Amino acid sequence: MKTSTLAYRGLQAVSWLRDRADDISSAATHGWSHTALWLKATAVISGLATTALLLGWAGSLGLQAAHALPWPTQKVTDPTGLLATIDQPVRRYLNTHTAQLPVTATTAYALWQAIGALALVLGFCRSSGGRILWLLWGAFTVAAVFTTTPAPGREVATAITTLGWAALSLFALRGISLTPTALINVHVQAPPAPPAPQIHATIHVPHQAPAPPVLKPFDPQQPPSLN
Repeated sequence: MKTSTLAYRGLQAVSWLRDRADDISSAATHGWSHTALWLKATAVISGLATTALLLGWAGSLGLQAAHALPWPTQKVTDPTGLLATIDQPVRRYLNTHTAQLPVTATTAYALWQAIGALALVLGFCRSSGGRILWLLWGAFTVAAVFTTTPAPGREVATAITTLGWAALSLFALRGISLTPTALINVHVQAPPAPPAPQIHATIHVPHQAPAPPVLKPFDPQQPPSLN
């Protein structure tokens, strides 16, 4: 009895494996719409997991690359002080506003650099999302410089930041035209409507043939008629 039960269960397992193999082979033949549900669920979960791993890996590489970005200071390789006018207020802003956050000011500063570089590249490639990100990044940078720069030089620092952002926007927002699109209204007159059909009723009365003459019996005493 036990042997027959084990054999039956073994046959069930083999049949189940054969059905799953048929599902895989039919998926390659009939396409995604006819694929078995368990294969679709496996593919979606695997794709999401792979995407999450790739995003995490790309994010870590981006942060490492952002830490290595060269930002010259006024004392080293920035004789004009223009970059320091933008960079130092942003650093002070992030140092002040990340004191009560789990993220450190260094990480926030590296993220600011990475987002700016990524948005510039995506905007240059005419990505709509990259251009929106570039606009948001520039607005934050100008606001941080305006907020953190001391009052005597606040307007000048904000103007320098805005001009620098506008100069880089020539690359990030290339191809965008502010000229309104000319709209040409072409009025096509509809063809005149055809005249309404006129209906004439005609009644045809059949022509009646004349009645044949009435023949009377011959009377020998009556003289014949000349007509």
